[in-house]
Amino acid sequence: MAQGPRPRPGQEETTVTIPNPAVSLTEAQVTTVLTQLKELEGQILEMRGSTLSTVMARLRQGMASDQAAMNLYLECDKIVNSERKEADKSEARKRQEDIEKKMDRRPKGGGGAPEETGDFGFAVKLGLQYLILTLEAHEAKDEDFNKMIPKLQEYIQTVVAAAPKLKGRASGYLNNALSPSNPIVDAFSLSRYLNRKEWSTRPMDIGSMYTQTLLPLAEQENKELLPGLWDARITAEGVFRKENMFAPEFELWTRNELPTMRWQRAMYLYQKGPSPINALADMLKVIKENQSHADAPKWVTELRQLVNHSAPTQKSENLDSASSSEQ
Repeated sequence: MAQGPRPRPGQEETTVTIPNPAVSLTEAQVTTVLTQLKELEGQILEMRGSTLSTVMARLRQGMASDQAAMNLYLECDKIVNSERKEADKSEARKRQEDIEKKMDRRPKGGGGAPEETGDFGFAVKLGLQYLILTLEAHEAKDEDFNKMIPKLQEYIQTVVAAAPKLKGRASGYLNNALSPSNPIVDAFSLSRYLNRKEWSTRPMDIGSMYTQTLLPLAEQENKELLPGLWDARITAEGVFRKENMFAPEFELWTRNELPTMRWQRAMYLYQKGPSPINALADMLKVIKENQSHADAPKWVTELRQLVNHSAPTQKSENLDSASSSEQ
C-alpha cells in the first residue's frame, strides 16, 4: 500500500515552525546528517514511485471490464471492512453477499441498467478511471500538467455519454469515488495523493473540472480558447442533466440554472476573456432572453455598473433614474 507522499507542484506545502536548537552541531555533524538525508530522500522517492506504479497497474486491471471493477471493489471492501477489523468470517461473508446482491440488481425482464439505481459496476469502473487520472495529475510536474487536458476532456465526454447509467446508487458511488472512505481509496491508502488544488476530486462535477483545471490552464496559455471552453462546459452539463434528470427537473434547471451559468460565462469572459466588448454583449443578451428570471434585476444593475465603469466620463443616466425609482 502507498505511503505518504512528498509535496507536489500545485500542492500547498506545510509550513514547519523551526524551534530554537537544543544543541549546537559541528560542521562535520551537519555534513554527515545532510548527506544521509539526501541519500534517504532519493531512496524514498524511488520507493514511492515504484509503489504508486504498482497501485496504478492494479487499478488499471480493474478497468478491464465492469466485472473486473466490481471484483476489485469487493476485494478492497473485504480488506477495509473485514480483514483490518478482524471481523468474524461469517459476518464478512454475509457482508460480501449483501454487497453482491445490491450490485447485481437488474430491471425485471432483463435489459439495461435499472432506471432508478443505474449501473453500479460501470460507475465503479468510471470511478477507477478518474482515480487514475487524479493520481497522474497529482504526480505531474507543473510544466507537464497541461498534458492532462485531453485526458480530462475525454473523461468528461465519457461521463456525459454515460449519463443514463449514472443514476441512483451508481450516481452516489461515483460522486464519492475519491472519498477517503471509499474502499478502494482506503485499501490502497491513496487519500494523500488526491489533493492537487488545480484538480477536482468530484468525479461527476463537470463544472469544477472546468473551473479548477481547464479554464485556468487556458487563461495561462491561450485566452482565445476561453469562450469555446465555457460553451463546451455549458453544453456538457446540459446534455448530462437532460439524460440524468426527470423531465420536470430538467425543465426547472433549464429555466433557472442555465441562464445563471450563461451569466457567469459572460461575467468571467468580461474579466478574463479575449474580448470584454463581446462579453458585455453576451450579458445584455442573457438579460433580454431571461427577463422573468429571479436574478434579472441584479444582472441589470451589474451590467449598468460595468458600462458606467467603462465610460467614467459619461455616466449613464439610467443608473440614477433606476436608483431613485427604487427608493
